[in-house]
Amino acid sequence: MAKLQHTFLQGKMNKDLDERLVPNGQYRDASNVQVSTSEGSDVGSVENILGNILKNSKGGATWDPTFDLTNPVCIGVVKDSQNEKIYWFLTSSASNVDAIIEFDQTTGVVSPVLVDARSSALTRVLNFSSSHLITGVNILEGLLYWTDNLNEPRVINIATFKDGSEQGGPSLGVTTRVYGAARDFVASDITVIIDTPETVLTATAVPSLIGGFGTGITPITTTAVNFGTSVVTNVVNVSWSAQPITPALWTNKRAVLTAQVVQEDETVDKYQVTGRFAGTILGLSADLTIESISSDTPNTALAWSLLLIEDEPIFKNDFPRFSYRYKYTDSRYSTYAPFSLATFVPGKFEYLSRDGFNEGMDDHTRKITIGNFPSLPDGVVSIEILYKGSRSTNIYIIETFSATDTLALDITSSVLGPIVESAQLLRLFDIVPRKALAQEIIGNRIVYGNYLQNYDVTVGSINLTAAAVNDTHSNLYTGLPSVKTDRDYQLGVSFLDEFGRESPVFTTNTATVSFDQANASNVNKIEPILSSTTAALSTNGGWATHFKYYIKNNTPEYYNLALDRFYDAEDGSVWLSFPSAERNKLSEGQYIRLKKQHDTSVPVVINNRYKVTGIENEAPDYLTNVKSVIARVNGLADMDGTPGFILGNNSVRFLGPTRDNNENFFNSFGPDSFIQFLNSTGGGRSAIYSILEGGPNGSRETVVNNPVLPIDGEYNIFELALSEGIKADDVWLTNLTNNANIKIVVYEKIQRPLPEFQGRFFVKINPDAAFKDNVNAAFSAAVPELVLDTKLQLDTNITSLNQNSPAEYFVVGWSYQNGSAPVVVYKKLPDTGDVDFVLSAGNYNWGAVESDPKARKFTDKFVAGAAFKFEYADGTASAQPYTIVNITPTLDVPNTPGFLTVNSYSYTLDRPFDDTQYDPVPPSGGSVQAQFTRMQIFRERLTGDQEVLSSQNPAVFETESDELADIDLYYEVSDVLPASQAGLRFQYLNWFNCYSFGNGVESDRIRDDYNATVIGKGVRVSSVLNEPYAEERLGSQMIFSGIFNSISGVNNTNQFLAAENITKTLNPTYGTLQKLYARDTDLIALCEDKCFRILANKDALYNADGSTNVTASNNVLGQTVPFVGEYGISKNPESFASFGFRTYFADKARGTILRLSRDGLTDIGGKDMSFYFQDKLRTSTGAFVGSYDTDASSYNVAIGTSNTSFKESVDGWNTTLSYVPEAGVSLNNRYYTFKSGELYEHAPYVDPTADPLVAIPRSNFYGAQYNSTVTPIFNDAPTSIKNFKTLSYEGDEGWTADVTTNMQDGEVTSWKKKESLYFNFIKGKATTVTNIDTEEFSTQGLGNAGAIAINGNEVTIEIAGGINSSLQANTLTPPAGETASPDIIYYLDGTTIVKLGSCIAINENSIVVDALQTGGVGLGDFILFGKDTEVNTSGLLGYQATVKMTTTSSAKKELFAVNSEIFISSE
Repeated sequence: MAKLQHTFLQGKMNKDLDERLVPNGQYRDASNVQVSTSEGSDVGSVENILGNILKNSKGGATWDPTFDLTNPVCIGVVKDSQNEKIYWFLTSSASNVDAIIEFDQTTGVVSPVLVDARSSALTRVLNFSSSHLITGVNILEGLLYWTDNLNEPRVINIATFKDGSEQGGPSLGVTTRVYGAARDFVASDITVIIDTPETVLTATAVPSLIGGFGTGITPITTTAVNFGTSVVTNVVNVSWSAQPITPALWTNKRAVLTAQVVQEDETVDKYQVTGRFAGTILGLSADLTIESISSDTPNTALAWSLLLIEDEPIFKNDFPRFSYRYKYTDSRYSTYAPFSLATFVPGKFEYLSRDGFNEGMDDHTRKITIGNFPSLPDGVVSIEILYKGSRSTNIYIIETFSATDTLALDITSSVLGPIVESAQLLRLFDIVPRKALAQEIIGNRIVYGNYLQNYDVTVGSINLTAAAVNDTHSNLYTGLPSVKTDRDYQLGVSFLDEFGRESPVFTTNTATVSFDQANASNVNKIEPILSSTTAALSTNGGWATHFKYYIKNNTPEYYNLALDRFYDAEDGSVWLSFPSAERNKLSEGQYIRLKKQHDTSVPVVINNRYKVTGIENEAPDYLTNVKSVIARVNGLADMDGTPGFILGNNSVRFLGPTRDNNENFFNSFGPDSFIQFLNSTGGGRSAIYSILEGGPNGSRETVVNNPVLPIDGEYNIFELALSEGIKADDVWLTNLTNNANIKIVVYEKIQRPLPEFQGRFFVKINPDAAFKDNVNAAFSAAVPELVLDTKLQLDTNITSLNQNSPAEYFVVGWSYQNGSAPVVVYKKLPDTGDVDFVLSAGNYNWGAVESDPKARKFTDKFVAGAAFKFEYADGTASAQPYTIVNITPTLDVPNTPGFLTVNSYSYTLDRPFDDTQYDPVPPSGGSVQAQFTRMQIFRERLTGDQEVLSSQNPAVFETESDELADIDLYYEVSDVLPASQAGLRFQYLNWFNCYSFGNGVESDRIRDDYNATVIGKGVRVSSVLNEPYAEERLGSQMIFSGIFNSISGVNNTNQFLAAENITKTLNPTYGTLQKLYARDTDLIALCEDKCFRILANKDALYNADGSTNVTASNNVLGQTVPFVGEYGISKNPESFASFGFRTYFADKARGTILRLSRDGLTDIGGKDMSFYFQDKLRTSTGAFVGSYDTDASSYNVAIGTSNTSFKESVDGWNTTLSYVPEAGVSLNNRYYTFKSGELYEHAPYVDPTADPLVAIPRSNFYGAQYNSTVTPIFNDAPTSIKNFKTLSYEGDEGWTADVTTNMQDGEVTSWKKKESLYFNFIKGKATTVTNIDTEEFSTQGLGNAGAIAINGNEVTIEIAGGINSSLQANTLTPPAGETASPDIIYYLDGTTIVKLGSCIAINENSIVVDALQTGGVGLGDFILFGKDTEVNTSGLLGYQATVKMTTTSSAKKELFAVNSEIFISSE
């Protein structure tokens, strides 16, 4: 006989090949065995697999079975290799318990980490479900992250929550308590997304650290004090009549006192004294020790403005805003809270054109008090107070409070702390997925895949309106926060869920509001109204627990400009002059608006708008053309014959000096010259006419006895053509008599840049009625052809001067200020001669006057051609200016000792003094009270060139810009408001974008300077969505968090910044993403139908041949590289397992199991098991639980009720497993699985450290004992029928064998040990209903049953036609030493063979059966019998023999080889 041997060297199952083709070394089937092999030898062994043991130590006790829960299930597991612990997720819906449990491998103790034992499934927070397995789970430095695609992605600090679960002893019946057992944990305690701060801080700015009167912007006005004789170190008592102070606060404080005196030309001289308060300090007075004093301080008592000197304002030139953020125990930071309003302490409005800035927009903030701090949420360890200025996007930390600190903050310094990462400003909220299926950590970031985001919002359900509110300004000139006029505002609303996720902005057509210019002097507000019926709100069953308001205003920046002067242009337009420092505020083509009247505080309420039609950086030529007197003579009217002056006629004729008498006049006529006529007797002054042509006509006349003609009465006749006819206002010329005396003035046109043009630029506009009413009207009294140059202030109280002058003089006033020489004005009485008034140097000579710059301001103005008026105490002035014709040095002045003794000038005017206000009768005797208060001094300009004197309260214009900005950007303008506040009225937005000064001026920038810092519209922005906002599942997309460096340092894993590129999308044609896995520095992404490798923090550069080079990149998720092969993980991420570089998973759609390794994808299900897995995967509907057993080096995948193991060392499937775990994991080369929520360790010993060792029963799983089997096939010479006679095996005692050929069944249940082999002959199996073979010779028919008789268990059956001679019977009690082996009687019940019993007697026509039951067989049933194959068979016939080796032992049993002796039955 030939001997066949089957080894287990290849150590794997083969279910694909026909039995005749399965190679030696492989086997058809195996169960609960593990195979070890040695490559290069014929050695291979099979042994029964390790059993498992429940790990339920409670630390000194044990847990009740299944934790005393009903049908608990493990739905996920993760290991913590660093700390040698395992964590699993357990749910028991029947017991209303969800939990996370820890197993400490070092101590063997099982402890609850997080327990949710709330009585109702509706109130449970963990909300685990056995239909949502947790396949995305990671541990990162003590933080456990997980996602189940049912709830929010979650994270817990293991140690913290474990402490809260063990208070009172470990139990799964008590919900975990947190924060010192203060309360049960809630959802916000465990979500990755953390609470968004909702409350806005208040920031109250004050201008002084001391406070009270005399500080900040509230000066004290002293009673009159004379510092004129004081010097440094002098002590002067300063007092005031009101505004009492607190003396203790003023002790040793320094102060500055300022005063100003309006000089004769209305310029302002300012004086300053600084000192320190020491000595006596009372509520209304204090002693001041002088430290410095202006050198020109006048020796007179002045009222001084007093302010204490303090440090410079803080955050000057900026508009600070404040916010805060939370830091949690695990170093996670919240988003910013909404920012506070901009802080600013404006001054009093003063916007002078000569200064070019608005003092009202100078910041005086010296202290900012931060208030309205929130109650800190649980888990917050500190709160950081943040600062942001308007000039920069930088955010600074200015203070950090611990959770136990008292929250109070006064900011008195501009010193800032560390800067916060700039991207945080863009982090309006964290777009953490609402749900996610896949999760992994790569590059120290959390990555989620196949996630759910957004919510459903029906736009039509939003009812949002806005109303404009106008409050009267309460304090003129003080800047009050307001909403800017001439703007349209679009109000928007966003909705927030309970964790602060925020929708885009939604708006409606009714959510617009605007303020017209009439409200510029008011304080404007916006009232938003969100209807309480809005469907998205949680109060209506929606998802939004909160909402927030936003505002959009696309109007760009604007500027204010203070008018200096204006001039009529030649074309009817107007030239406006502004300081050159403001040139960049305006460009040609822009529009400007007039906001306040000139010289008043009245706002311009009518809408107006002026286009800038021209801009000149220098004064236009038209404005610089002035007339200069080139000749001034006495002449005669020539009215003889044709009158020399005819109304409306431009031809004039008059008599004037000859060349010899006045050559300058004779030659003064030309095309650029002008002429004016004055009545010598008063009452007439013509316009200035432009001369087209003409001059002396060559004729002379002699006039006798005319005293005004200097030589013999001879004169020339002059004929001129003027640019226009004689005007109606000059009709007096036509009424002159022949040879009437007239005065003639000739001017020439010259370019004369005036001082007022320096430092100015000029803007041309077309004026309208609003301009004329609010600017022109302020200067209606201006003389058209004379420009007011300056004013000479006269002292109206001249009692110190005695009336001792000659009778023909009368002292009318004097000017003596600040130590300059007195300039005294005399008025001659009307009955004296030509001299009209005298300007005297008083007690000084003119040399002294001329050396004094303050006196020279005026003396230099009194030149020939100059004009002036007198002003009176009642506010009136001379009706017409007086023009100086002649200047004569004279000593013809009073010469009383001690009074006016030397040089004076007498002035001849163009007409006699004719002021009607003047009283010609001087007071008699005693002191004199002057009637004049000051003199107005004019200069001449061209006709039509009108200048307006700059004002102390000028008109203010505001610019517009055509450029639009911030398209669809909405600025955050409110707190985070609870849904319950929807529908409430009179909840005004706490938002402003300008300061209103009550006079029509609105400003939003520091000092109103060009390019200066502006208040801005807000800090954080959002936008509307141009497509419907709805819940969406991004099945092929990934999103990643910020970076994690250390739990004690940076932990940004909760930060998902929508403004950054934090997503990666795979091709959706490959189905949804199911599993993410970090392999080295790559991220493996397994989709339903495709597998990818995503480069992390690097990218691939492709070469021309298609190969790649890897390069560093700042892309967190870089190039996506597909793996070759159209395989995926279907929808079974739970099948995934990994070890080292290899990963394993099931692909149900393609009916196979995959391995992904360095060589790419391998179809390991096709390694001789393809049909098996195709069938299993196709028919199974449950979970496919994959795990890796590092001890056995095998991947186990449980599909339905079967579990199969792939062993890398044999590159095949080595066994099936009788246990089906809920999950499995390996830790430190020890394998653990879960059943009924409990942890079992697969190990050889109960305690490997014990002595003696106690073995765990092999093939015993979850307390049930299973057989271990392996099924080799003897298929040598597969085309020959063989007789398999014997069977032997090499191995441990305890194996049995079932042998099956294609023809017969047999078995070996006992062995004889022979030469280290276990040996026996193969016997047929005892015939049973299940193995009876009607085609075998051993089974034959008897016939149909006739009469049936029953006697106890004995049934006698008649058989028609006699009994088959092959039938054998045996007695119930065989002879000694023999075995009863009767044939077995069967009957057909329809088509089913039923065993009746053993044949114990045979009669001629009947048989007697020891029946198993007597009521089954019936008349006519077909009766057959079968021989006992166990006794009658010796060896089995067949082409091949399948041998199923089985051990029922719980001890270790090895099997090395199986042998059979055969002989060939036929060829």
